[in-house]
Amino acid sequence: MLRADVEHTRRDAPLTAGLLRLARNAAAALLVLGLLGFALGASAGAPQRWQTLTRLRTLGLRPRDARWIAAGELLPPVLIAAVGGPLLGILLARLTLGPLELRLLTRQAVDPSLALPWGWLTLMAAALVVTVAVVVPVEAALRRRRQLGEVLRAGE
Repeated sequence: MLRADVEHTRRDAPLTAGLLRLARNAAAALLVLGLLGFALGASAGAPQRWQTLTRLRTLGLRPRDARWIAAGELLPPVLIAAVGGPLLGILLARLTLGPLELRLLTRQAVDPSLALPWGWLTLMAAALVVTVAVVVPVEAALRRRRQLGEVLRAGE
């Protein structure tokens, strides 16, 4: 019973609670910054991408296929970030777990095992992929405002 009481008091300690809150807020801020970075990158390349797709539409490409092509262009970097980022984080956590020697802090015989938040990692990866599904229709709606003659007259 004594060990459970000690764990409970340490879990509710101000420093522990503050560090947990800081970690959650930092993760949320990094996710928002990543999504904003993706949106900025997508909007920077949007004019060239949609000019090319509009020219392809003049050759017979359907609007639905144009959206699929745009999503296919935006999806690879997002998938690399959504899969590679958590894998890199897991690798770094595993590499630094030994040198931290947490067994000295916890007074255990061996280092504590690494507990990964799979639910949060999946949620963050899904948020990146969903962003592509949001950006492509928004860009398509903005592109529809341009007249076909404008695209054909704009030379390179």
